[in-house]
Amino acid sequence: MKKRLLSLLCVLFILSISCVSYAANDHELPWGKDFSTFKNLTFSHERGDVKYYTVNDEKVCEVTKIAAAKVTYAFKSGKLYARIVNILDSTDLDKLHKHFSDSFGKSKVSTQDGWNINKWVKGDVKIKLKEDVEETVHKLGMYYTPLAD
Repeated sequence: MKKRLLSLLCVLFILSISCVSYAANDHELPWGKDFSTFKNLTFSHERGDVKYYTVNDEKVCEVTKIAAAKVTYAFKSGKLYARIVNILDSTDLDKLHKHFSDSFGKSKVSTQDGWNINKWVKGDVKIKLKEDVEETVHKLGMYYTPLAD
């Protein structure tokens, strides 16, 4: 019994370290990599020069226990430009805000096109935590700034 508990604690510790590392190291996504290097993507839609693909079997950070409805990757000129997570539960928005504030400091807050936005910048990655003004839709967006206009 003690061996199982110790094993479980070790696994949880490793998961928590990988999640913190994920947040601290530009989210370890292969930003700017070619579309052909990705698997398990299903085309969703296109807007301008950006193509959006839903990701099959994508795990969102286990430590914050986010109930994501859908994870979408966006490719600009065939390169990974953004990762967008639709968030089901508004309490997850609070968890994410705390997580990013603890990791990257106070956010810049703005309102734009009907969205309340908290924004952080970490290296070449811009992180946006968005909630519509009716507080019914919640999103987490991460954008690779070298591919931004």
